[in-house]
Amino acid sequence: MTTLHTHPHAAFDRFPQLRRDLIAEFGSDGIDAVVEHFIAAERADFHWDGRIAEMNFAVWESLDDEDETFERVAILGYFRACYYVAICLVGGDRHVHWMLGLRHFESFESAEQAFWAGGG
Repeated sequence: MTTLHTHPHAAFDRFPQLRRDLIAEFGSDGIDAVVEHFIAAERADFHWDGRIAEMNFAVWESLDDEDETFERVAILGYFRACYYVAICLVGGDRHVHWMLGLRHFESFESAEQAFWAGGG
């Protein structure tokens, strides 16, 4: 008998629910392309929402809009059954505006090490 253990970080993974929701809305024909399209369009949001930890670095002032400032934040998270570390720009409302960098890792330990080293 095989026993499967789910890693507790899997609870942060938004991918399975995204796939179920898209199948319910669009059907299963060509669903892989639909899923990839949604992920590409909302990549920063999916990774921000799947974060396990975050570390603020510094204020980043936009060159385009002098009134708006963002915070540079490193995040460690779990999405599509994979650990990642990313650097995001987050507004005062704590919503992600951009994801500047993203690295994937096979293990939590590798991702955590990159996270503590300054975001990857």
